[in-house]
Amino acid sequence: MDQTVIGVFDTYEHAERAQQQLISRGFSANDVQVRAHGADLSGAGRSGTTATTTTTTDHDVGFMDSVRNFFSDLFGPDADDAGHYSEAVRRGGAVVAVTVSDESRVDSAREALAATGAVDIEKRVAEWKESGYQGYSPAAAPYTRDEIAQERSRVIPVVEEELEVGKRQVDLGSVRVVSRMVETPVNESVTLREEHASIERRPVDRPASEADLANFGGESIEVRETAEKAVVNKTARVVEEVSVGKTATERTEQVSDTVRKTVVDVQNDGRNTGAGISGSMMGTTADNMAATNTSADYDDAFRSDWNTRYASMGGSYDDYAPAYRYGSTLGADTRYKGRSWDEIESDARNDWQTRYPNSTWENFKAAVRHGWERVSGQR
Repeated sequence: MDQTVIGVFDTYEHAERAQQQLISRGFSANDVQVRAHGADLSGAGRSGTTATTTTTTDHDVGFMDSVRNFFSDLFGPDADDAGHYSEAVRRGGAVVAVTVSDESRVDSAREALAATGAVDIEKRVAEWKESGYQGYSPAAAPYTRDEIAQERSRVIPVVEEELEVGKRQVDLGSVRVVSRMVETPVNESVTLREEHASIERRPVDRPASEADLANFGGESIEVRETAEKAVVNKTARVVEEVSVGKTATERTEQVSDTVRKTVVDVQNDGRNTGAGISGSMMGTTADNMAATNTSADYDDAFRSDWNTRYASMGGSYDDYAPAYRYGSTLGADTRYKGRSWDEIESDARNDWQTRYPNSTWENFKAAVRHGWERVSGQR
């Protein structure tokens, strides 16, 4: 099943370089298509690339319709991606689409586009939206040269954070002490005694005695009845005192955080710098450096750094290899042992400019330093 791999480039020249990279990797020229507005396609015709362009504003609408139709066929008529890629072409970009019939070669196509400077379409769309882009409009005219130049000249704000540590008073709430009366039931046992008169009548039958006769006239006996009642008496006593105040304590707290700042790396296009170094560094001295065991031991690391730092700008590793090797000779030089890069950079720059007067030091300084760091082990 055929798959289409697409890359967006800021200029037609970058897109053309991507096309050549794809062809050099074995992809058919007939399977590579370029969509760009106002590009000079004379070179594309010779290489077999199919491209669509116009040179007059009378054909702008028709051209953009054809671009939209092209991406609609790939993504579907209602897909947002079709509009985003069409918008990239409208804003002066170039889009390279390669048809891949062998699924195992998809990664190779992606690598070729990435290595020649393909931009991240999602990030680019996010940038457009920040300036008011709401989606592709078929009625919008392609950008003019001035509009393209204005959009390409982006301003990168350099932002740096500073950490300020102070202190502020935080209300932890209040502590209120309130006294209130609480009633607690108390149960005690008490024994109460009562005395009542006891009267008992019993029948008798006996002769009356003198004593009985003496009381014949009448007698009165009085018995007092008594009863005990429970009496409760309460006595209040102070059993505890609560003193209310406050104490102050101090503690030292370690504050840790990270601060960020914007670092802007300036990298030159590899096409121009590569041409300069090829003419001056590939002589006898460069061949001697390439033959050293020191640089050969780190060749894989040098290639990895080139892929990270320079590959997206085009060119090849061979353009920068002499600079990496030169740096490795500095790292192995006993004269610079134990010295930092800041200490040796002036000597290295002077020696470089003497050896290779046509190669700008700033263009290759990072590669030289990487070679020095790998061998010397310093930073």
